[in-house]
Amino acid sequence: MNFRIFISRELKEDSTFRTRLEAIGAEVIGQSLIEFAPAAFEYIPPCDWIFFYSKKAVRFFFEGLEGGLHAGVKWAALGKGTAAALASRGITPDFIGAGEPEGVAEAFAREAAGQRVLFPQARQSRQSVQQLLGGALQAVSLVVYDNRPRQSFDIPFCRALVFTSPLNAEAYFGKYTLQPGQSVVAIGRTTAEALRRLGVEEVAVAEEPSEEGLAEVVVSLL
Repeated sequence: MNFRIFISRELKEDSTFRTRLEAIGAEVIGQSLIEFAPAAFEYIPPCDWIFFYSKKAVRFFFEGLEGGLHAGVKWAALGKGTAAALASRGITPDFIGAGEPEGVAEAFAREAAGQRVLFPQARQSRQSVQQLLGGALQAVSLVVYDNRPRQSFDIPFCRALVFTSPLNAEAYFGKYTLQPGQSVVAIGRTTAEALRRLGVEEVAVAEEPSEEGLAEVVVSLL
């Protein structure tokens, strides 16, 4: 087979997604459609937990951090990839979610009930976990980076379009329309809902929000 697959993420050469799809003859185009830039912050509010939504949040939080943190703070990650980003900085998370906001919010509410939780995040964060937590804990937002859709990019026709966030989906469909013969895949329900709002009626959702989970869906569609 000879066809293209687009995924809205920069991929390493040995990425699971790339390896799996190239093994069946696909050309994989991995490109984020979002621009990132640090956002300055000066003060870390007192907190019991620090919860990270993404590897980008981990990166920009620590790059912008000046001084130390409050003693005894616990660490939380939305999923395995974010947990790995913390581990690369010598931090073992006290809570690791499964990556899907609904399940993560439910589990984390039990873990941190009534406590004060800091959420380092993007300026355009959808605050998916925070919105689901309601009043189960005291949530404090801290913007540590900007994220905005790219204005200039060119993606050729691809058999499958794989989106890893709502903002990536908005960027793509702000420029292109869905063509006959194209399949659309979302990393999770939040991204799938965004795609449906953009007019994409048929969206396949990965069972697990990981490169392996996304590859499984794409292979099943081809």
